[in-house]
Amino acid sequence: MATVPGIDVSYWDAGIDWPKVRATGQRFMFAKATEGITYKDPTFDDNWFGAKSAGLLRGAYHFFRCNVDARKQADYFIDYVKTVKDNGELPPVLDLETNDGMTKDKIVPAAKIWLDRVEAVFGKKPIIYSGQYFLQDYFVLKGGGPPDWAKDYPLWLAQYPNQYIEGMKPTLPRGWFSHAIWQYSDKGKVNGINAAVDMNLFNGTLEDLYKFAGASIPDQKPKTHVIAKGDNFESIANAYGVTVRELVMANPQLLKAGDKLTVPVAIAIPQEGESTPEAESGSGGVETTPKRTYTVKAGDTLSFIAVKHSTTVAAIASANDIKNINSIKVGQVLVIP
Repeated sequence: MATVPGIDVSYWDAGIDWPKVRATGQRFMFAKATEGITYKDPTFDDNWFGAKSAGLLRGAYHFFRCNVDARKQADYFIDYVKTVKDNGELPPVLDLETNDGMTKDKIVPAAKIWLDRVEAVFGKKPIIYSGQYFLQDYFVLKGGGPPDWAKDYPLWLAQYPNQYIEGMKPTLPRGWFSHAIWQYSDKGKVNGINAAVDMNLFNGTLEDLYKFAGASIPDQKPKTHVIAKGDNFESIANAYGVTVRELVMANPQLLKAGDKLTVPVAIAIPQEGESTPEAESGSGGVETTPKRTYTVKAGDTLSFIAVKHSTTVAAIASANDIKNINSIKVGQVLVIP
């Protein structure tokens, strides 16, 4: 099943360089907006508009306090998000993490009050974010399963394996049969963020993500960049908020000072010729891919080889311990990740 990478951020990730984040391949983000009825995240505006300018799809989340009036919390969240006059693209999120000393008999109906009030304003079914054990212990009815209406809401599941391996799938809580997003780590490292960050995978293709967000594809023209001394694909990609692969696909040639480079638009959709990452697995297993190699021929460059094999210059350089990406030899056998 295809997946799409994204992150969620808050005050603890302050000072984000969003073009660099987008250049790592992240396609969506969720930003903390509020908590209870007394806390507004001071970095929300910066994250909201910074992510938008870099081409990421955005959603806002509210950290729910189970011992605080649900209606007041919903209104508090609505009022704060509305101050930016931009609802974002992705549905709003109810973040359920702590019971605050309340029982499931109180938590379930309170959550529904928040969900209903927020949906009425935003016009979208909110996402329910929580962990497996919280949902099994506190978001259940007396019979032991979630309320019938829970199936109407997308699930964003927080569940951290000891070591994430591409293709893994989360274990769903009892009574839940699908998930929209999986938060698989809270200790991720992403270029452009000087702190550990939550890592997520949308369960579907990039096209599925756009449909889920109900967003239209921006109609924009590529930019032109005149190469300066010292420029390379990575530095230019970071500056414009596109991935190295997108840049190479648009410019399959070596860089030299004075060249004009076509810079594709940084939007959360696949560029022409780009495939989406897919990994099929069964029962939590991981599909393995045979090792590929390529023998360098006269006239080859790493950028040409990367495009030919649907990978990146950086990935090939890392897999082959190449220090100078402009120095490869005819006959050299490269491992293709």
